[in-house]
Amino acid sequence: MAHKLYLVNFKYKGKKYFKPGITGKGDVMDRFRYAIQKHRLEDFKIMKSSWFMTEQEAKDAEQSLFLAIKTLFPENNYVDKNGKHFFHNEWFEEQLNGITEIRKYNHKEVQAAYKFLSENGARYYKDLLR
Repeated sequence: MAHKLYLVNFKYKGKKYFKPGITGKGDVMDRFRYAIQKHRLEDFKIMKSSWFMTEQEAKDAEQSLFLAIKTLFPENNYVDKNGKHFFHNEWFEEQLNGITEIRKYNHKEVQAAYKFLSENGARYYKDLLR
C-alpha cells in the first residue's frame, strides 16, 4: 500500500514547530484532524507531501530527511550526554497523539525539508503507477 512522506508546520502554545512524518492516509489532514482539535494546534499547514509505493520506502525517505537536516543544521540538534545527535529538538509535557520528531521552526531547515520532499517520491499517486 502506498504511503506519504509529509511536511507540516503548526503553532502549539504560541510557539511554531515543523514536523515531517509518514502516513498511509491519502489526505495528510486526516492524520492530524483529532490532534489539531484536542491539543489546539494553531495555524496548522500541510506544506508538502510525496507518495511512495510502500511504507518501507516512505520510512527510508523519512530517515534520509532526518539525517539531511541533522547534517545541514547540527547547531539545532538535540545532543545527548554521549554526543548522539537527534532530529527532534523539542518535547512537550503533554503527549500529542503521535506527534513526535518535531523541531522548533527554522525557515532554512523547513526550506531544506521542502526541497527534499520535492526531489523524492511522487507528487501525485497516479505518478507511482507509471
